[in-house]
Amino acid sequence: MRWLRRVGRLLLGLPALLLLWYATAPVYDFPKPSPFAGENWYNPFDADSLPWSRANFHIHSRTWGGLTNGDQDPPTIRQVYDSLGIAWIGISDYQRINHQSPIPLYEHGWSVGKVHQLCFWPKEVLWIDYPFWQSPSIRQYILARLRPTTPFLVVAHPRFLHSYTAEDMTLLGGYDAIEVLNRYGDSVEEWDSALSVGHYAPILAHDNVHDVYNPHQVMSRWTEVALPAEASVDALRFALLAGRTVGYKNRLPAPPTQPYPHFARITMREDTLVAKLTMRVDSLRVIGQGGKVRLAAYQTDSLRYLASPEDTYLRLEAYTAAVEAYTSPLVRGGPLRRPIPPIHWPKTLLRSGLYVGLAIVLAWIALRRRRPKAHKAPADS
Repeated sequence: MRWLRRVGRLLLGLPALLLLWYATAPVYDFPKPSPFAGENWYNPFDADSLPWSRANFHIHSRTWGGLTNGDQDPPTIRQVYDSLGIAWIGISDYQRINHQSPIPLYEHGWSVGKVHQLCFWPKEVLWIDYPFWQSPSIRQYILARLRPTTPFLVVAHPRFLHSYTAEDMTLLGGYDAIEVLNRYGDSVEEWDSALSVGHYAPILAHDNVHDVYNPHQVMSRWTEVALPAEASVDALRFALLAGRTVGYKNRLPAPPTQPYPHFARITMREDTLVAKLTMRVDSLRVIGQGGKVRLAAYQTDSLRYLASPEDTYLRLEAYTAAVEAYTSPLVRGGPLRRPIPPIHWPKTLLRSGLYVGLAIVLAWIALRRRRPKAHKAPADS
């Protein structure tokens, strides 16, 4: 039947087009792991006092005619977050810069695997993506394409659908921070994987809210920035890049109404880390290379830890019945970020050639016409 042949051609033609599209992505030559090193420590919290202001940069509004998941308009979103004492907010609509957002950004990505990125202060919206399976090289290519368009590029929710695995984070470069805490999945293991190979990635924590009237979504996660609420946007940008952030996770079913602990002081003198909190917590931990616990203290508001030569980075975690708090890391040497790796051209040409060849074969099969069967003349009787 003719319609069946057309459906068959379509089923072969779509994979051919996908193969051609995937052939455009290069293969990267990922470097070997190189942990932080050096005698001196970089401490983003090295200050006489640490003023804190709340931030949330992953909020969705109603846009694209309601096709995407977002229920309220920007004025409503701002009103709700203002009432919660949030100093800095960003409306991160999918593939769209919302010009009513106090901090301009957007969430990039339309793949089924939710491989997304947050692009702050973007110059443009980039539409390139790969809809289905993504290798580490494809994920790296998207980061490389996004890099020139934004001064602050964030890997979004790695744990959500395992969009970025812990192994991926040991390879990738060219980004500035990781959304470690997110309502759809907390990505602490993936974060430690990046830190352990020498990529300085400050923490961000976000609601990823789609309905600001839902108390289970609002302030489930948030970021505290070591910055006065009245600071300039330029100061905020510098603080985010420098890693002057602490991520919070709400352990209660509604936004917190009671005071919760802040870090009053985090100092590093030679190899001694000293942390002081504004109130006692149930536990306070130091985390180091490979995500291993280096020291744990209980029912305390402070600790002191002497770093060993094996410690390449250190970060702090505090726990109460109401909240969890995770600081951005202190690192040996400096806040170095892994650059975009070089392209492995022989592997790129080989893989692209294979994909193009398969696409040609599928297209040929889809487009070729079968010759009609010849009818034999009836035999003379």
